[in-house]
This record gives sequence, C-alpha cells and structure tokens, in this order.
Amino acid sequence: MLYASGLLLRTVETGLINGRPDSNAIFRAVMLRAMCGVFSSILQWSIQRVAPALQRQVMAHFTEYMLKERLRLDLPTSADKNTGSGLHVYYLWHNFQFLCGVFERLFRLISQVVFTIQQPSGGITLTLLSLVSPILSTKLLRQNPWSGPFLYYASNLDYLRVGALNMFVSEEYREEIIAGNIGTWIVREYERARKALGKISDANPHAIYATHPTPVPTMLIQLSGDLPTFYWAASALFEPRAFSITSFAILQQHAQALRFTVSVLFNEVSGIQNCVTTVKDLYKMADVKNKIVDGDQPYPNSALSSDKGMAFELRNVSFAYPGSTSKENAIRDLSFKIPAGHLVVIVGPNGSGKSSLIKLLTRLYDVDSGEILVDGIPIKQYRLADLQRAQALLTQDHKLYPLTLAENISLGNPDKFDDMDMVEKAAEAGGASEVIRKLKDGLETNLNPIQTAHANELEGHKKLEAILKNLESKADVSGGEKQRLVAARTFMRFSSGNIRFAVADEPSSALDPKAEHRLFQRLRESGDGKTMIFVTHRFGHLTKYANLIICMKDGQAVEIGTHKELMARRGEYSELYNVQAQAFADSTM
Repeated sequence: MLYASGLLLRTVETGLINGRPDSNAIFRAVMLRAMCGVFSSILQWSIQRVAPALQRQVMAHFTEYMLKERLRLDLPTSADKNTGSGLHVYYLWHNFQFLCGVFERLFRLISQVVFTIQQPSGGITLTLLSLVSPILSTKLLRQNPWSGPFLYYASNLDYLRVGALNMFVSEEYREEIIAGNIGTWIVREYERARKALGKISDANPHAIYATHPTPVPTMLIQLSGDLPTFYWAASALFEPRAFSITSFAILQQHAQALRFTVSVLFNEVSGIQNCVTTVKDLYKMADVKNKIVDGDQPYPNSALSSDKGMAFELRNVSFAYPGSTSKENAIRDLSFKIPAGHLVVIVGPNGSGKSSLIKLLTRLYDVDSGEILVDGIPIKQYRLADLQRAQALLTQDHKLYPLTLAENISLGNPDKFDDMDMVEKAAEAGGASEVIRKLKDGLETNLNPIQTAHANELEGHKKLEAILKNLESKADVSGGEKQRLVAARTFMRFSSGNIRFAVADEPSSALDPKAEHRLFQRLRESGDGKTMIFVTHRFGHLTKYANLIICMKDGQAVEIGTHKELMARRGEYSELYNVQAQAFADSTM
C-alpha cells in the first residue's frame, strides 16, 4: 500500500513537471493501488469470516480444559483463591487476539522502517525523527497504571455510605422497604452523606494518575511529533534543488504511520507480560494439588466392611474451616463410635457443629487433628471415588442443576441416566411427582434454562416482546418443591445399590410437617444395608427410631445415647426435646 501510493504520486508529479502526463504509467499506478485495496479488503473480509469460528474453537478448547480442571478440585482447594480457578475463558481469547495484534504490528513496523529507509533522500533521518515522539511519550509521561500490579479502594465512609444507600433501589429490598416504611429515612440519610462527601472526585483512578502536574511533557511530545515536518521545511530552505513536494508527502505519510505503530507497540510492551502471566496461570491449574489427599485402599473392604453399612469411629477429632475468623474450632475433641447399620440422629442448636461433623464423615474436609476410622481403617487411606460412590448426601443447600428435571433426578445414578421408569419411581419416593405433574413440560421442564435470547429496541412491538418473554422463560417452584425434587435425586442414588452411608442434613426446612414426616419415613424405610444419619431441628418423630442420638453444643458432643438414656439424664437433649414437646402440647390445648 505504501509503495503503490508513492508510485502514483511520483508518476503524477513527473507528468505535471514534464507537461506530458504518461497515461499508461498513471493507469498502471492506479491499477496497482486499486489491486492493493482489493487485496486488503479481501484480507479484512477473510479475517471477519474466520475470526468468529476461530474464537469459538479457541474458547471451547480452553473451556473444556478449565471445566475438567475445576471439577477435579475438592472443596477446600476450590475455596482457595490462589488456585487460578477464577480465570475466565474470554480473557484467554482476548490475550490471544492481543498477541496476534502485537506480531502484526511488529511486522508492520519492520516493513515501514525498511520502506522509509530505502527512500531516495532523507529516509534514515526521517525514520529517526519519527521515533522521537513515541520514545518521549514513554519517558516523559507518567507510567501507565495498567502496566503493572495495582490496588485501589475507597476508604471514605461517606462515599461508601452513598454507595450502600443507593443499593436500596434494587427490587431485592423493595418489599421490606415498603413494609418497614423506611423510604424517607433512606432519602434523608443519602442527602446527609452526599453533602458530607462534598466535592471529592470519584473519577477513574487511572485517569487521575495519568494527569501530569504541568503541560511541559505534553508540549514536548507535540513538538517532537512535528520534527519530520520541521526537517522538510529546513530541507526546502537549505537544499531547494533536492526538495520535492511528492517526496515530502510520501515520507510525511510514512512518518505518521511509523510513529503511530511505534507508539502502540510501546504501550503494548507491558501487556505482553500480562498475557504470558495469564496463560501461565491457566496451565498452573493442572499442577494444583488437592488438599484432600487420595488414598489407595479400595472400599468396601471385603475383609472388614459390613453389609449393614459403614461403621465410624472418631478419635479426638478437631477441625476448623480454612481461613475461619472464629476463635473456636467448628469441631472440638470429638470421640465416639457409630456401628454399621445404625440410624443416628444429630441434634443441637445452630452453630453447634452438626453440619461440620457431616462434612468430616463424608470427607468433604479432613480433620485438623485426631482421626476418623471407617470400618476400622483410617478414612484417609480409602480411595475418594470409592467412598463417594458409597455415600448419599441430602442437605438443604443442594441445588437444582440447569438441566431438565429428568436429568436432575437421573444424575443421582448416572449409570441409569436414561431409565425413565427408575426416574419416576425416585420422583414418587421423594414426593416430587405432584410437582412434576403441575408443570406443562413435566420431566422435560428446565427450571433455569441457559439464557441466549436477546433483543433491542422492542418498545412498541408487543408481539416481539411476548415472544421474547416466552423464550427460555424460567419456571418458578417453591422452596419445598425444590427440596422434593432434590430428595428424588437422592432416592435415585439409592437405586444404584452401592450406598452404605446416607445423610439427611436439614433436607426438609421448607417442607410442611406432613411432607417432612413422609420424607423421613421413606428415608428410614430405605435404610437396609445403610448407616443413616439425620440432622434436624424437628427431631421428635425421629429419635424414637434412633439407635443412637448425638447432642452437639459448641462443636462438642455433650451427650451420646438413646432417647430413653438421654431423657433420664435430664441434660441438654432433654431440654431441647421438652421445648419441642411443650410447643406441641400448647398447640393442642
């Protein structure tokens, strides 16, 4: 393009000087310039055609890689922010584009320098003068704050107050604001904080940082950008015979292009390091070691394991969550045994360590001190996959997956993923059949589909608005209905025949008493060959069936025994039980 433009200008200038324009030469120069333009257009069109498909392939490749690496992480490792799992695949594509652009500009720079130097007069001088401005820009202006590590935050309390109060416009708080009649207070408090904030600027920190205290650097950079023009002015003054308007126009054009390319490359130098660091962080994910170390002992152990279920023994077990700010451990010096096949109920107030104990028994976390034995062997010696295959965990925190309800349930037993008869039986056992029948698409309903439908400027287009509203719409179910669907997944898991240890940790918090009773009854009825643990605040209808009751308080097992034994002690368990019994007695009076 540079060569073709220069050739056309020289051909026209020669014709004007001679008074006889060479039409053939001008035609050839115009055709060469046109061919360069056509080739450039085809190249740009090809890039636009290829780039989206290439982007999809690159992002799909790294998405699959990151999916695999993230899914293999255990709970404490995934919670560690230093694992690199926070990377987003889009940044990888952005870095890929950035590095491609750097190579493109390097090639452009080389070609521009070579072409400018080869000009008949002033090429080398003009090249050097063109580099002065970008070099001064790098040296005189402040360092780009994006070029290295940085950290900024707001510490002004009034500024934080204004931001917090502005969040009240969210629909999340609307009902409570109206019910509490606190709208006036919010406005009044916002006005007070805004006035107290005064004229403090909250402009972009990078823009503030990049502003130089004096205009001198900017003036020098501006003048240095005009050095090629000053050079040609001096040439016209001192060597008028060598002066050529065409050469000046050509080299001025090349100087501007060269200056722009160098400036961009200087600004991108730090970005190269960031790209390399991001890619290195990505591949470090494969080197992240799980904090829960896998064992090599198969489970079940034919010589030790019972057909009745898992047996547990805890010896002086203590545990605190990684990074916890609490002064006390979540579990403190626990020691007890759970024989295989027992039905165990764990009771205690909130924060007593019930759920933490379950996470240790299922080895979602490892103990900090002490030891847990499963069937007489330390739990850390077993293969994690074998233990997980033999466990079923049902909690109030379990979520529905962004899949159909059939898939949600069948994932309890992936080996029978397509067995719809088994799925329907599991739904019936979990009390979810009625929920599914109410939905238009039944088991094929996706309560939270992936959102891909987008639209712009639909104001006034009611039909299009209606279509958009119905596309990929979310289905609402109550908290109790969600718990029934999750429970169905657990019963599907029972159908695998591998389960030896089942846990129900507050799985019925959103269920009505009748539905809760049915769920617990079905869970108990499926207890053959399983050690079962129930964690619940409403335990009156369960403890009479329990082989063992563990009463937790402040991370310790303060009482262990049967219902009869613990009631006779008149201790912590007896007090909790009598509070519930009294509530029922009062309600029937």
